[in-house]
Amino acid sequence: MQALTTNKATFPSPTPTLVQFSTDIDALDTAEIATKTKTKGTVAIRDEKGQLVIADLHQLVAYVQQIANLSPDQAASIIELAGMTVKKTGSRNKPDIAMKPSTAGAAHVVAKATAGSHSYEWQTSTDGKTWVSAPPSTQAKTTIGNLPSGVLVYFRQRPMTKAGPGDWSAVVSMAIS
Repeated sequence: MQALTTNKATFPSPTPTLVQFSTDIDALDTAEIATKTKTKGTVAIRDEKGQLVIADLHQLVAYVQQIANLSPDQAASIIELAGMTVKKTGSRNKPDIAMKPSTAGAAHVVAKATAGSHSYEWQTSTDGKTWVSAPPSTQAKTTIGNLPSGVLVYFRQRPMTKAGPGDWSAVVSMAIS
């Protein structure tokens, strides 16, 4: 709230007003203190006042976002000027295939699921050229055992769909313990 007050030129008319927001916070504080008396009904009143403060916060966030949307190039700076943080949109790019050690001589391999796949074929190689098939799985993950210890092993997979086998994934490798 202090940042909005300090930057009145950027945030001229917040909704709710900062005076109203401050009043709602004070009412919540008073209601919280009243709950300490354990008087019947004070918790419900406190919860109601808390919901009002949460609603106020949502409105203030929306107000700041509206101001920021007016200047997309400066949006992040405007949001930070309001004393808020910019939400980072995470892009979770799951790799085509990844693995981690399982038990000695084995690896747990996980592939990006492919829509319409009914099974997945898996292959391993110790030289990246000669491939050995592992048992297929119905899920986009499996544990492949009987791998040579102390050796770099390469993995790849491909989905099986109604149309037939898909393309082999990128090759990944892992040293097996």
